[in-house]
Amino acid sequence: MDVELEVLIADAARSDWAAEPSRRLADGIETHIVAPLSSRLKAALGHDEAAQRARVIAWERCHELAVSSPAAGVSWGYLANLVRWRLMDAVRAEVLRGQRHPLTRELPERELTQHRQSLGPHLERIASELERGGLPAVVGRNLIRAAADGPPFYRSEVIMRLRRAGARGAQAEGLAWLLRGGAGRASALARLARGEGPGEVFADPVVRRWIRAAAGRDLRFFGRPSRLGHRRAAASHRVRAA
Repeated sequence: MDVELEVLIADAARSDWAAEPSRRLADGIETHIVAPLSSRLKAALGHDEAAQRARVIAWERCHELAVSSPAAGVSWGYLANLVRWRLMDAVRAEVLRGQRHPLTRELPERELTQHRQSLGPHLERIASELERGGLPAVVGRNLIRAAADGPPFYRSEVIMRLRRAGARGAQAEGLAWLLRGGAGRASALARLARGEGPGEVFADPVVRRWIRAAAGRDLRFFGRPSRLGHRRAAASHRVRAA
């Protein structure tokens, strides 16, 4: 199918998601998203389960893109990445679930309130911390969505997307550290994804500083100087003192 994704979404939305335009979009999802799913995802989730989840995720995302799409536009590759990331989150969740004590599997999962669209469990936890830090829930969730609306996911690109979405400089920097991290320090998101407990992650003083900045409570925050920068500054100070 050679019809561009943007055209298919626009046609379906203009028709109020009528049967024929929706069918064409669904056919495109089958061709460009479901059929090329990686064998690793199919093996981890099961062939049918992975395919069905991919259809649902892609369809939900198309509805979101019909209302608000990134300035750079969308493509099948862009949508495929979004679906793959969500499926990888599902795989990690299944792995962690399998590592729990057997009795905990009988406990019901926490239900999200109906008015909140899920960002994924780890992003939801970060959004909750931002809300506790004083950032309105709607603002925090919108900024997280803007940050995740890549690729690319270089920290500079994440910051640029956040600034375009209305974040101030310190907020954008703090959120970028929470979600992307840096070469010398893992992000809060990465630490949650590899299995660290939320209590441990969000008790970290550095992560707390990122939260304060992202919530708009530390307007002087602009990352952290490297150790090399500290050494150079100290050496310069000693030279001036001499």
